[in-house]
Amino acid sequence: MANELNKQRVIDEFLRCFRKMLMDPELAGELVRIAKENINEPNAYQRIAEEVSNQTTLKIQEDHTEADRMFIKLLMDVVKGDSLLY
Repeated sequence: MANELNKQRVIDEFLRCFRKMLMDPELAGELVRIAKENINEPNAYQRIAEEVSNQTTLKIQEDHTEADRMFIKLLMDVVKGDSLLY
């Protein structure tokens, strides 16, 4: 039961994030820009999380939730995948 509740919480967090991205069309571009600027830096994961919180309407807590970790990893994967296209 607890595992199902945790999965639902992660899904709910992702949905809130996607709603914000749909409501603010510029947000996706900002997220990609932040990830591109920090992807090759030491502690890229942490830097991206901090910059997303500091520069956008998405707030990532210091103690990252499972959804936060998945979102940042997805953002990094998108940027890495984008660079492979060129």
